[in-house]
Amino acid sequence: MNEKRIIDRDLLASFIEYATKQKVAPAEWNRFAINHYSDPVMETARVECVRLLSGYGSAPPRCKDTKHALFKIAKELREIT
Repeated sequence: MNEKRIIDRDLLASFIEYATKQKVAPAEWNRFAINHYSDPVMETARVECVRLLSGYGSAPPRCKDTKHALFKIAKELREIT
């Protein structure tokens, strides 16, 4: 059986970091970025991540400020309890 790990704040943060550095496969984008979260912190992070990445498609962002913003979102996801 192919069970996927439940998406928690840490896993979403990892996706955001990966998306900042690497190309993201469509299946990964659909799983993390298109998915909506009942956790308001995760949902806010998702919306902001999609907004920042939407101009880049599956390519990593080139703007230093965008990368910084995405890493900040990931860091905050891990710090909020």
